[in-house]
Amino acid sequence: MADHYNHYPLKHFAGIVADCMGIDLPEPYAPGIDWVGDILKRRLGGPADRVVAYHADAVGHYIWQQYTSLLAPVYEHTSMALPFLSTVESVTPVAHASMYTGLDPEGHGIRTYVRPQLTCRTLFDELIDMGKKPVIIAQTDSTFLHIFAGRNMPYFECANAVEIQEKALELLESDMYDFISIHTFEYDNAAHAYGPESKEALNAVAIEADGFDRLARMMQTFKGKHRTLLTYSPDHGQHPIAGGHGAHGSKMIEDMNIVHFFGTIA
Repeated sequence: MADHYNHYPLKHFAGIVADCMGIDLPEPYAPGIDWVGDILKRRLGGPADRVVAYHADAVGHYIWQQYTSLLAPVYEHTSMALPFLSTVESVTPVAHASMYTGLDPEGHGIRTYVRPQLTCRTLFDELIDMGKKPVIIAQTDSTFLHIFAGRNMPYFECANAVEIQEKALELLESDMYDFISIHTFEYDNAAHAYGPESKEALNAVAIEADGFDRLARMMQTFKGKHRTLLTYSPDHGQHPIAGGHGAHGSKMIEDMNIVHFFGTIA
C-alpha cells in the first residue's frame, strides 16, 4: 500500500485541548475531534484543570514508526496516539500558529517561515480571558517566543531541553499554572545538522522523551488534586537531503505526517 497523508489536520489540536478543558472556542476555530474528546474526558472524570503540552520540534511520524522504543517514556504516561497532518508550509511558525489558533494558514496569516506576533486570537487568549494562567517555556529564539508574544502571561527562555525540563519541573511544583506549553528543538537542530536518522538526532529524540517522562512523573504527584491532560505534540517532520543533513517545509510525507500522544492524570 502506498504511503498516504494522515487524516486529521493539525489545526484540530486547539479544539481538542479546549474541549477537554470545557472551553467554548469562537466560530473560526476548527472544532475538536468528538471521539477523541469523549475518550479523554471520560478518563479525566471531568474537565481538565491543568494541561501540559510538550512540543518536541520536527519529530515525524516515520521516526515513531521506525524507532518506536525511543518513545517508550512517552508511552509510559499516555493512552492515545493520534496521527495528524502538518501545515503547508511544514515549518514551525506556520504549524504552531495553526495548532494554537485552530485556523488554516490563510486564516492566521503565517504561510512561510516568518515569525510575526500573531494579532488574531489564540488559545492562550481564550485561556487568559477565562481567568486561567498559561505559561510558555521555550528554547532560546523559539518561534513560541515570537508569534505568541505580547500576551498577559509569563514567558521563560532556556538554553536547551535540559534547562527547560528543570524550569518546567519548578513551575509544576509551584502549582501556579493551568496551562504549561513547552517547546524544545533538540531533535530539529540535530536532524538539520546530521540527518533525521543520525545517531545525534535519535539521541535528541530520547533526551526529549526522557524530559516528557520527568514532567509526567512530577504531575503524578498531584494525582487526585488536579485533572491533568498531557500531550507530546510535534509540529512537523523532517526529511534527509544531500550532504547528510535534514530539511522540512515540503509536502513530502516525511515532513507532513506526525503523531501526537495524549494522556490523563486524575
